[in-house]
This record gives sequence, C-alpha cells and structure tokens, in this order.
Amino acid sequence: MGQRPGEREAVRRVEPARSGRSRPALGVVDRQAAIDRARRRQSRVLLALSGGILASALTAAAAAHAVLAVTQIRADNLRSELATALARQQNLQLERADLEAPGRVLWLAEHRFKMVAPHQVTYLEPVNPGETVEQAHRSPAGAATHRRRSR
Repeated sequence: MGQRPGEREAVRRVEPARSGRSRPALGVVDRQAAIDRARRRQSRVLLALSGGILASALTAAAAAHAVLAVTQIRADNLRSELATALARQQNLQLERADLEAPGRVLWLAEHRFKMVAPHQVTYLEPVNPGETVEQAHRSPAGAATHRRRSR
C-alpha cells in the first residue's frame, strides 16, 4: 500500500522485555558538576589519609611514651640499687676501720693471743751480708772462686 519502508518498521518494532531493573537515567554531563564531584572525592581521600597519618602519629607517640616510662622506672630502680650498694659499702668500710683500729688490735694481741708488751726495745744495726750471688758471678774474683768449687 503506499507506506514507506521506515514506517512499517516502526510498527513492527517491539520493546524489549523489562527484567525488573530500571535503566539508569541518562543525561547531559555538566563539566563543572564533574569537576566538583572529583574535588569532593579527592577531599574525602585526603581526609582519610590525614586521619590515618594522625592515628599513626598518635600511636607512635603513645609507644614512645611507654618506652620512656619503662626506661624511667628502670633508671629509678638502678638508682635505688646504687644507693643501697653505697650504703652497704660505707657500712663495710666502717666495720673494717673498727676491725683495724689499733686499740682493738692491741686488745686482741694481749687477751686472745696472750702477748705482752716488751719492757725494752732493742734496735739492731743493719748488717752487710756481702755480695749477692749475681754480683759474685759478674766479678772476676767471684768467677774464679766459682770455677774452683765446681771442679
């Protein structure tokens, strides 16, 4: 009949069956809106990274504080041990001084070991014992004497 080929196809065209999903609404992309969305996305990423860096820094600071506290406790314990050791050393030095006191030594000598003080002190004159064995070997006269004895 006098229809054009394009009209006939329009009548025959069948809509595809919808599967319950609606097609997304399509529209013209506004360039400024796309730039704003990208900036908001970048700012969210930057905020998340900043939060992560801040959390890491706070965790590192807390760990450093814990290490510092443990080190301070150890230093305090070492100081108290040092003070105790110094006090013990001083007590031992006092005890040693008491044990070495001349009065105590004299009392022990007289009472425990039954020693008596001398009535008179005699000083001896130094005696020259003669030449030493080494000097005798070095001198020619001593060497001759040594040779005569060894024969």
